[in-house]
Amino acid sequence: MILGIGTDLVQKDRVKAIYKKYDKRFIDKVLSDFEKKEFLKLKESAKVSFLCSSFAAKEALVKALGTGFRGIYPPDISIKKDELGKPSITSSKLETIKNHLSITNTDSYTLSFVVIEK
Repeated sequence: MILGIGTDLVQKDRVKAIYKKYDKRFIDKVLSDFEKKEFLKLKESAKVSFLCSSFAAKEALVKALGTGFRGIYPPDISIKKDELGKPSITSSKLETIKNHLSITNTDSYTLSFVVIEK
C-alpha cells in the first residue's frame, strides 16, 4: 500500500553558493556520517552534484512522509547506491517503511522522486 509520494527540485547554483559559503557546516547539516565518508572521496567537480542528490532525495522523502524535517533530520538519512548505481534511502528511523527513490541530474538541476509504502 502506498503511503505517500514526494518530489524535490534543487537548483545546483544555489547549493554550490551555500556550500562555498558554509563548507563543513553545510555538509554537517545535510549529510549522514556514511555520506560524509563518500563525499570526501569525490573529486571537487562531483561534490555539488552529490550534495544536490542527497538533499533533494531527503526533501522528497520527508514530503512523502508528510512530516517535513520533524522527528527525522537530514543527517539521520543516508542515500546509498547499489553496484549498478540504483539509489536507495536508509535510516534507522524508517525501518518499517519501504521506499523507492529516483534521482536525475542535469547541468542546472537535480530532481528526486520518492514513493513510500508499507
